[in-house]
Amino acid sequence: MKVLFLAAEATPYVKVGGLGDVAGALPQALRRLGIDVKLMLPRYGSIDPGRYAMTVAMHDFPVYMDWRQERCQLWAANNTDFFVENSHFFGSRSSAYGHDDDPERFVLFARAALEACRLSGWHPDVIHAHDWHSAAAIRLQWSAPNRAGLVFTIHNMAHQGLCSNNNWPLLGVYDAHGNLNLMEQAIYAADVVTTVSPTYAHEIQRREYGFGLDGLLRQRDQRLVGIVNGIDTEIWNPATDPILPARFDRHHLEGKRKCKMELQRRQGLRVDPDAPLIGVVSRLDDQMGIRLIVESLGDLWAFSNAQFMVLGSGHDAYENAFRSASHYHGDRMANWIGFNNEMSHLVYAASDIFLMPSNFEPCGISQMIAMRYGGLPVVRSTGGLVDTVPDRSQPDGVGYRFDNYDKGAMLHALSRALRDYYDKPAWNQAMQRAMTRDFSWGTSARRYAEVYKWSCQLAHRHL
Repeated sequence: MKVLFLAAEATPYVKVGGLGDVAGALPQALRRLGIDVKLMLPRYGSIDPGRYAMTVAMHDFPVYMDWRQERCQLWAANNTDFFVENSHFFGSRSSAYGHDDDPERFVLFARAALEACRLSGWHPDVIHAHDWHSAAAIRLQWSAPNRAGLVFTIHNMAHQGLCSNNNWPLLGVYDAHGNLNLMEQAIYAADVVTTVSPTYAHEIQRREYGFGLDGLLRQRDQRLVGIVNGIDTEIWNPATDPILPARFDRHHLEGKRKCKMELQRRQGLRVDPDAPLIGVVSRLDDQMGIRLIVESLGDLWAFSNAQFMVLGSGHDAYENAFRSASHYHGDRMANWIGFNNEMSHLVYAASDIFLMPSNFEPCGISQMIAMRYGGLPVVRSTGGLVDTVPDRSQPDGVGYRFDNYDKGAMLHALSRALRDYYDKPAWNQAMQRAMTRDFSWGTSARRYAEVYKWSCQLAHRHL
């Protein structure tokens, strides 16, 4: 089976959010199943062809955009990863997103990817597009003769590619009324729509999570599938992680205590391996529930002896709140504003409790990494957090969930975790269960392979 895999970002080439992790890891897992996957990305100015030993796979070729023509080039790395080059829309800009002409840029990307496949004679059985940035490929192929199966994956409903009415001609449509929503078009045209967890697949059919598309998603419910993301279990492995000051596994946990002490030393916290350490690795914004954390710090100091470590960046108000807390409570509160890969590994390894009180969370990866490193998550019951973190009240429980999005509910869940922390036999058993959970991409890849076969069957019915 041949799959054209379209995304706006993918590790190691460019990463802005969780989509980059998925698009970097999932194609590799699919190839291990024998699927011929061609990953296609834009070649932003930040992607250095020399660094990745890229070669030109296709020289200057025309791509038709409405009434005009753009010239593109195709780069290749390892004959599996391909990059659409256009000096104006991609090569001259280092950032992936945030430009006024993003709809035009990403429709060009989709058109160029499809045209490159046609010109090279490589005809995919499935086109798999991710989020609104590659959604145009699904809509453009919808009525094509002998077309491929069309799979569209939603990573975050909050970003849909909504643009003005005068952008419709980019899709070859000249009589449409109302604004163009690229995600909406892909949801409508796809044979199968997937999203990144079963719970999120249900949530986005409700008004509070559907961001205006809940009605369309309810119409497509029979072709809407939730598949939990995975993590790279080779990179995220406490037993072999070269970044850690001490390695550990579920049978030898002493290294985790050493990691905690090293973090305490580096960040100026009181060095005490027995003090519970709460970790956060996150964007500092409202989606991730950071407001609840900021509002709860005073209560946390009052009812516990826990220490707190935050790694992330985002809204200025939240960054400043954590800086202030670290200034006044330096022996118990530390922060790293920004992102640092080495520090993120250390925070995961050092944390006893990992706090992730998201307002909404399509899947979430941080809670999986935390569990792999022996941290028990405290999470809100939403999206992928429900699907990956069974509550300690259950026989296989490894974390602590709360339902209502408010400070009191979060503090109650934290107090449960802090109480259980001092029951060392039970806590260690929960840690060991968490560390043995299978979050590898293999399981997810097999589910996607089933979806691909299904989409091909539906495409043949469409003919």
